[in-house]
Amino acid sequence: MPEDPNPPEATPPAADEEETGAAKSPSLISQFVVFPLAIVIVGVSIYLFLGILTSEGRSARDYLDTIKRGGINSRWQAAYELVKVLAVERREGTLDPRFAEEIVRVFEDSRHDDARVRRYLARAMEMVDDPAVVKALIGALEDADEETRLFAIHSLGSLNATVAIEDLLPFVGSEDAGFRKATVYALGQMPDRRVDPVLRKALHDGTPDVRWNAALQLARRGLNPGAASLEEMMDRSFLARIEMTEEQRITLVSYAIRAASALGVDSVKARIEVLRESDESLKIRQAAIEALNEWGDSDAGGN
Repeated sequence: MPEDPNPPEATPPAADEEETGAAKSPSLISQFVVFPLAIVIVGVSIYLFLGILTSEGRSARDYLDTIKRGGINSRWQAAYELVKVLAVERREGTLDPRFAEEIVRVFEDSRHDDARVRRYLARAMEMVDDPAVVKALIGALEDADEETRLFAIHSLGSLNATVAIEDLLPFVGSEDAGFRKATVYALGQMPDRRVDPVLRKALHDGTPDVRWNAALQLARRGLNPGAASLEEMMDRSFLARIEMTEEQRITLVSYAIRAASALGVDSVKARIEVLRESDESLKIRQAAIEALNEWGDSDAGGN
């Protein structure tokens, strides 16, 4: 989502707002989906439309062989398709344990290949939970290609690679908001309390996307990001000034509503009541109704 060119500074939350309210509904928190990096994949829409490559009947190893031996176009297409095939094989438990060593070897050999091959391999490696894969992704954090670094950050987060925390921390201070956002997202996936103060600091980032990722990741961890962060995410007038789609605004507001309810942040309850009564989005009104029901609001069934 594009960043606001002139974002206001977030108001630091008060200490009592940060710590009050136990997590009332872990099931709600587990449903939070924050905004991970969005990378434009050039040519993928054309590739999908033409159906140059088909995944039917092909295994992850088949695609890896294509990456090693195929032509210039078929290699990056195979690397792209590998992401989906690995997801299926991992889900079905059919992924060969030896595949980790093979994909790492191909990844290391891709340094001088088409950049798209290396990017999509870095993305696919999030499906292969193995120390060798994590080590290769940590090495890719120093890659010359920006998108490869972004994919490596995202994959390390998906793998809950706590061993990579120290390697990821420098990206939190990057001048590039995209790297800060991706890193906050990745760190937030990791079940390690060393991450908590990093996420709290990111609540005051100058870029809204970064603040929102930090707030939702804290909520996902059962920690209150503070009323200031949640209020901003539910402020329709503020969101209207930021370049994003209406669907993105609706999604963001809905997540903030659920986070506030799940964590019991009573100071934003009045705003949620206003959203329930007057927001133009049915999805937001419904999220507000459900949230207020979690609070036990006797009037939550109102229109």
